[in-house]
Amino acid sequence: MRLRGLPTIFLLLVALGLARTAAAESGEVPTVVLGLEAVDGAPDNLAADITDALRQRVAATRDYQLLQGKDLVEVKLVFACPDEAPACMSQAGKSLGATKLIFGNIKRSGGDFQVTLKLLDVNRAVVESFETDTILKRRSDASSLRQMAPVWLAKLSGKGNGTITVRANFPGAAVSLDGTKVGVTGGDPVVVADVAPGKHEVAVEKSGYTTTKQEFTLAAGQSLPLTLSLSPVSVEVPKPEPSASVQQRPPSGDSPADQPDSGGSHTLSRTGFWVAVVGTLASAGLAVKFGLDVRDINSQLDQYRRFSCTTSATGLCDSHGASAQPLTLADKNSVASKTDQGDRDQTLQWVFVGVGGAFALAGGYLLYKGYLASDSGSSSASNHGLRLFPTATASAAGVAAEFDF
Repeated sequence: MRLRGLPTIFLLLVALGLARTAAAESGEVPTVVLGLEAVDGAPDNLAADITDALRQRVAATRDYQLLQGKDLVEVKLVFACPDEAPACMSQAGKSLGATKLIFGNIKRSGGDFQVTLKLLDVNRAVVESFETDTILKRRSDASSLRQMAPVWLAKLSGKGNGTITVRANFPGAAVSLDGTKVGVTGGDPVVVADVAPGKHEVAVEKSGYTTTKQEFTLAAGQSLPLTLSLSPVSVEVPKPEPSASVQQRPPSGDSPADQPDSGGSHTLSRTGFWVAVVGTLASAGLAVKFGLDVRDINSQLDQYRRFSCTTSATGLCDSHGASAQPLTLADKNSVASKTDQGDRDQTLQWVFVGVGGAFALAGGYLLYKGYLASDSGSSSASNHGLRLFPTATASAAGVAAEFDF
């Protein structure tokens, strides 16, 4: 039995030697990605998805040769490496014919997940680098993991492409990288993975808003967050020509149909007044709504506020003066998300305050024209008076006034 098994073992060793020789001649690093271990209640399918994303990335990355791997749990059992000691894991890597070994685990972190990855130099039995990252629950699908895998591999190896995350102050804006559309802004940032190192330009554009562009320089393996602001395009309401609003009262005895304040003008003014009332009430309601949203977000952020104090062992106190721990990465992500939402709500609050003010002023003028001045027969009403014109710009809203004497 042993004699018959020797040729098979010999052939396997020869094949392994040839694979190593081919990899060395091509300059590729034989690399094994062990199946991640799911701990602390993390789902096994998430660990499998992360493993598949890393293996696909290694296989598609220049200078790497992906070798067939096993699960980390299996390797730890076979080689008796319960503590994942580098010397023990190095023996496992050599048995697989690898020069580099990538392994790690995934565990729960609140409502999200935390992944820990290690890169082992098999020949030196040394962990060269490790990476710990938080995976939001809403971004734990296979597609999102494939976008994050290049970043993890680049950070572990210290080389390769990087990634950018783009936010804007308005949803529904198209995001372009170097002239190519890469996504649309929404509740989550637009993540662009596998971006080559060097200088690039990102742009966001939306109908009714100015296009904003920003140049940046990305280092190898860098993860760069970018925030761009859109501004509404300035809109000026045209002002009527003076000749159309200044009319002379005809001599007494002329036909009433020639009077400047005809019944049609009164009807139009009255209709405009009620439109202005509805616009004022709607704008006020929206301003109050967004104001309450801002207050609610501020109250939610209270639990994350930290202040320096001498009574705490950590040197930090919360908003109530009690001892507090430093914010975790998940806490910081939550604070950034809530702060962005609060900024958007506050911007919309002031926009509707300005719009409501413009409607209110226009309504006052139309109230005078349609009701208070409808029965006036004074000859001075046609030649003299006040004229108001609603205006709106990107930064404010209001009215323009003209006096005729």
